[in-house]
Amino acid sequence: MIINGRGISPGTAKGKIALCDDYISPLGEMGKDGKIKSGKCENLEFKGKIFAFKGGRGSTVGSYVLLELKENLTSPIAIINEKAELVILTGAIISEIPMIDGIPLNILRNDDEAKIDGKSGILELLGVVQKEVSTVYLFHGDKLLVLLRSNHVSSFQNQYSAISGHIEEGETPEEAGRREVLEETGISDVEIEKIGKPFPVRWENIVFVVHPMLARTKSDKIILNWENREYRWINVDELSRLNTVPRLKEALEELLKS
Repeated sequence: MIINGRGISPGTAKGKIALCDDYISPLGEMGKDGKIKSGKCENLEFKGKIFAFKGGRGSTVGSYVLLELKENLTSPIAIINEKAELVILTGAIISEIPMIDGIPLNILRNDDEAKIDGKSGILELLGVVQKEVSTVYLFHGDKLLVLLRSNHVSSFQNQYSAISGHIEEGETPEEAGRREVLEETGISDVEIEKIGKPFPVRWENIVFVVHPMLARTKSDKIILNWENREYRWINVDELSRLNTVPRLKEALEELLKS
């Protein structure tokens, strides 16, 4: 899978990802032995790896910690941030460590094999494939339809979801969404109101690029197929109390406010 980020510090690297879903202060947290000394990711080894974390924090003196690590051969071979900050980007540049940002950490896993190009901003996840899916948030009045995925589907079993399925070759996201609504619920009178910005979700070695859309129907009669084993019409605020697929509530909130 190819992900386009933003190039920060030029150079290329290939190796395993060391993932930390937190902000890092090089001064005090990045040990000379190539491990994180404290905090949420204590003992995580970044030496010789592509170090992926949210971003930097702390004193600008921390930039020179990266330079010292590079000279001691205990630095990461590359850096990935969600959003670059002065401490880290300066340290990467002066240490000649390839770096990119603009990469969502939720699509990465610890020990993923990856290639990074710090000039172009391209990240390649080796052995990870990308699939496009449509997800339809279907409303009847002020009630939202949620479906409990069955044991027979290939991903996110036994979690609540909106209506979701693969976009087939030659289909638009809207066409796929209408088809999935009919297949999973039996409903044909669907009015698509809004299509949101796609976002990624990781499942094992697959990254699903989700195309969310808001839709309405005049019918509340549901005929389930094999993909789901239960349905509910709920108020939106009930989503937070359900075991749902990743980012279901957050993506709906974005649709409703945009």
